[in-house]
Amino acid sequence: MDILKTYENSRVLVTGGDGFIGSHHVEKLLSLGANVSVIDTMLCGNKIGHLVEHKNLTVHKLDVTDKDSIAPLFKDKGIVFHLAAVVGVEETQHEPLEVLNVEIIGTLNVIALAAQNKAKRFVFASSSEVYGDTVKPMVEPGPFNPKSTYALTKMVGEHYCRAYFQKHGLEYTLLRYFNTYGPRQDDRFVISRFMDRASNKKEIFIFGDGNQTRDFTYVEDSVNMSLLAAVSNKGVNQAFNLGTGKAVSVNNLAKIILKTLDAADKVKTSYVDYDNIRSREIEIFNRLANIDKVVKLLQYKPETTLEAGIQKYVKWYRNRK
Repeated sequence: MDILKTYENSRVLVTGGDGFIGSHHVEKLLSLGANVSVIDTMLCGNKIGHLVEHKNLTVHKLDVTDKDSIAPLFKDKGIVFHLAAVVGVEETQHEPLEVLNVEIIGTLNVIALAAQNKAKRFVFASSSEVYGDTVKPMVEPGPFNPKSTYALTKMVGEHYCRAYFQKHGLEYTLLRYFNTYGPRQDDRFVISRFMDRASNKKEIFIFGDGNQTRDFTYVEDSVNMSLLAAVSNKGVNQAFNLGTGKAVSVNNLAKIILKTLDAADKVKTSYVDYDNIRSREIEIFNRLANIDKVVKLLQYKPETTLEAGIQKYVKWYRNRK
């Protein structure tokens, strides 16, 4: 991945840099020698607290929906990673105005400022949610069937990118994340939730029959694909699936986590019906990335198996305090 050396001494802006995926971007960018500016409300915990003393990092506690306050930070930035978002599909269903404000107005503010300041590349964090349900591996051209407010706003963000290239020549890269997991992830998400409950000998609850499948991608692989896409000439005006190309059922996920924690005989697994927190209407039952494009254009294939990723996560979880 010699191309990542181009980040040395580059000036990069990361919105949502204190979030789960954002914090790993910031960490990796700093390790590559980039000068990183972060915009974040800091409402989801201080995930970059261990980095605040770094000489190449500046953190701004601001909101992307306030265009005037963030405008000065876009000057002389080569790449803008727009990762700020309202996290969690369920949360966005219950707070539709907030998600519309952050995902629509916030994205418009950030992309407009990137274009105005002639950024070299605008990198937009989209989601596999835009595809909806399919029994086949999801490919970048679609089809698309967004089932939630969150998914719909991600599609709008993608269209903003295309429109700003057409009108202002702002080059973009679209990143469709598939169930990224790893250190610092909130316990609202399935792997983190299972890990937290099983580690504390609490019952694990699985929605539906547990046969729904996901493409679980270790955060290190997601970030590597993201950073490669952002500087590769072959990533210009392209969308990429950031996944592994391997589907795993939630039932098997639970078994892997319990085995890794040596808790298979100590933790009960129960099945619950969908409810007003996890709605059947917005559930995607089969999610699998086709990663041929990532492999061909970026020359990268995810390296971390689910079993290895869970082991890394367990090690971090046990040592985090």
